[in-house]
Amino acid sequence: MDAMTPALPHIDSGQLLQDLQQSPSPIPVVKPLLQRIQEEAFSYFRATLDATTLVRHRATLIDTILNCLWTSSELPQQGLALIAVGGYGRGELHPHSDIDVLLLCRDEHSINGNAEHLQAFITLLWDLKLDVGHSVRTLDECVTEAEKDLTIITNMMESRVLAGDATLFAELKDATSPQHIWPAQTFFKAKWQELQERHRKHDDSEYNLEPNVKNSPGTLRDIQTISWVTMRYFGEGNLAALEDNGFLTSFEHERLRESLSFLWQVRYALHMLAGREEDRLLFDLQREIADLLGFSEDKRMLGVERFMSRFYRNQLVTTELSDLLLLHFNEDFMKCDKVNQVETLAEHFVLCNGYLRVTDPQLFAREPAWLLRVFLLMAQTPQAQGIHSDTIRALRDQRHLIDADFRSKAEHNRIFMQLLSNRTRVVSELTRMMRYGILGRYIPEFGHIIGMMEHDLLHIYTVDEHSFRMMRFLRHLRFGEVRERFPIASRLIHRVQKKEVLYLTALLHDTGKSMEGDHTANSGEIAAAFCRQHNLRPTDSHMVVWLCENHLLMSNACQRLDLNNPEDIHMFAQEVGDQNHLELLYLTSVADTVSTNPKLWTSWRAELMRDLYHNTKEALRRGLGNPLNKEDVIEEIQQEAIRQLTGKGMTEDRILSIWGEPGEDYFLREGVDNIVWQTLEIDAHGQSTRPLVSIRQTSDRQNEGATQIFIFMKDQLNLFAATTATLDQLNLNIQDARIMTSETEHNAVDTYIVLDEQNRPIDDPERIEQIRTTLTDALADPDDYSTIIQRRTPRTLKQFQVSTQVAMSNDPVLQRTVLEVTAADRPGLLARMGAILAEFGAQLQGAKILTEGERVSDIFFILDENGQPYSDADKCRELKEAIIRGLDDQVEAQSAV
Repeated sequence: MDAMTPALPHIDSGQLLQDLQQSPSPIPVVKPLLQRIQEEAFSYFRATLDATTLVRHRATLIDTILNCLWTSSELPQQGLALIAVGGYGRGELHPHSDIDVLLLCRDEHSINGNAEHLQAFITLLWDLKLDVGHSVRTLDECVTEAEKDLTIITNMMESRVLAGDATLFAELKDATSPQHIWPAQTFFKAKWQELQERHRKHDDSEYNLEPNVKNSPGTLRDIQTISWVTMRYFGEGNLAALEDNGFLTSFEHERLRESLSFLWQVRYALHMLAGREEDRLLFDLQREIADLLGFSEDKRMLGVERFMSRFYRNQLVTTELSDLLLLHFNEDFMKCDKVNQVETLAEHFVLCNGYLRVTDPQLFAREPAWLLRVFLLMAQTPQAQGIHSDTIRALRDQRHLIDADFRSKAEHNRIFMQLLSNRTRVVSELTRMMRYGILGRYIPEFGHIIGMMEHDLLHIYTVDEHSFRMMRFLRHLRFGEVRERFPIASRLIHRVQKKEVLYLTALLHDTGKSMEGDHTANSGEIAAAFCRQHNLRPTDSHMVVWLCENHLLMSNACQRLDLNNPEDIHMFAQEVGDQNHLELLYLTSVADTVSTNPKLWTSWRAELMRDLYHNTKEALRRGLGNPLNKEDVIEEIQQEAIRQLTGKGMTEDRILSIWGEPGEDYFLREGVDNIVWQTLEIDAHGQSTRPLVSIRQTSDRQNEGATQIFIFMKDQLNLFAATTATLDQLNLNIQDARIMTSETEHNAVDTYIVLDEQNRPIDDPERIEQIRTTLTDALADPDDYSTIIQRRTPRTLKQFQVSTQVAMSNDPVLQRTVLEVTAADRPGLLARMGAILAEFGAQLQGAKILTEGERVSDIFFILDENGQPYSDADKCRELKEAIIRGLDDQVEAQSAV
């Protein structure tokens, strides 16, 4: 060891026992000792990052302390024993792990006769602030409880005596052995079921934004499960012993050892930095751990992203080994007394108890095409439950054969496309290929995104997991529940003749994220090369490449375009080109959104996507050379609205007087249905000077729509700020804002589209009335209404630093300034934005609001105080600086709440 490396903490047991005997109380002796060994251990870890040594060394140190305390406590050495159980029994203790002990007594007499001393010993451990978990049981009680409880028998298996009656402990070990309770087969079945239930609890995914180092799939519990089930059978379960017994290969032993070492390193750092037993990789700790463990950033990835990618890849390796070894144990040990049910499938393969087993382990070396064909065989064999451990090992041993020459062979390319075109089990077999290290070698660009994460709240899955979920979503569109929630997509999927075009798009659309630059363009280049290599027809190749390059086109259009403006729709239709491109782009966009983060697919986004799809479809049907004239559209809207309103008893003069001159954009944005509703509401409001606030839903379609709030009153400078502040205080999420002021009457004619805190439309009549009343009162005097919001910011949002960015540009067609703002998501941000715009005399015409994870990306359409687009460079600079300063202040203030 380097001379500068801190020494491991040390305890002189003789000196400690002497100090305890001389001190009137153990606490002044032991408390400083615990503090010292913790501080020295932390220093050692920061210098070496060697958690493996420290985890075992801490257990040894605690052994010494507990043994000395027991010895000095006047407890008898016969009939009582202090037993370490669980992780402590394994000889493993992280800085804040529970120190689980069993106070084992021969019988009730032993407990009653020593009750005072036992209670004093337990109280002493608590007073020392040790994280102790304890139980006091007789020998018979231990056996009875272990018979009933899987967790208790597991703890007993890993127990060891610390002090007291060693003979009593030996009797316990014998009474709880597989010869008496929990035989190996029963124990294995229960543990395997426990593991599967734990995986389901964690969403059956190795990948989560804040994974649990102990319990997530592919983490410590998986390795421990292997150890437990084999220990019950072989009598010992440490990795070296399992290799000696022929259960593990040297390769598997080394990979599990490396995984365990890394997971211990991460868990040790977690406990040390959190100052408590914390096994979740929380956002606020991920960056610190990445820095501590030496993960640096570059142009492509943050250090924390490199760390989490390493963590996810480690999970993947551990899951693969866990699956393999538990299958191996079940097939070759637990079922050894049963007759194998063997079904011959094809040359070289049989189905053994439901698992695909290769008859010749050298097959993959001799005929490498089977490295791919075996997964096609799995996909074509519905009765197959999985791949036999012998086959997995043979695959692993020969997967190095997948190189550039392998990838270039037409036979291998045909097999892969056959799998992609298979009717069933496509995603499950591609996932299996990825887990067994085949897919990343066959498509190296996909291999680069395996385990890759983006450190934000928007992308809740790693890039590879997102791609598989996207593909799975597209395949599920044919079925019940998904069909009801996504009616357009479920209808369109049946019109796609070559669904493998969509599946290939899902697989490749984000592969460009591993490279510098625009990931959509990168993914398009990767897709083009893949399609050429696999000899796709030119039309199919074009579609895959185009979809990869444009998979964000429709989502961005929903955010930026006025979906009722024929000019905007015509521009989008020109980019799409034809109905076939539109349909596949819609399917790709929906699948991409849902599989990025299910919370992104709100009912309002569903309505926007439907409107964009139908409006574009109509523009394409009419022909790109025959666009609608905006003035004609406005005329048609006005005439139809007049026809409906006169049918409800209003005169045309009254209708026109209510409309005044709101500007042509009003008719385009609102459409006939809204104009009729709003006109009737204004008419019924009469001459009241109170603000008019009316509320209804945007759509009556199931799983679509939002709640729209219509406001009509005399325009005032702080109106937008007061309105958004009120909606924020009501816990409403603003999705869209259409802000208009009539040109001569100066009436505000504003519409806000909102969802509740669960991103759903508001349908409770009492809640709607509360919103209407609160808004009406607030807007009666907007200048007096506070726009300063103080509401708790969620923990996860506080962990992300998003720099405020402001861009301004002028729209020459619509003659307005487009103000784009990106900032950290915090309560009150829109209200602060409105106050800043009012301070500069800016006239707000509309806003599109988009919250993605921890950031907002909002677009405001404004004019200067003279009703013109901004043209003065100094004023633009001053406005941008004021927005950045104001929003940064808001973020800082809210983060402190």
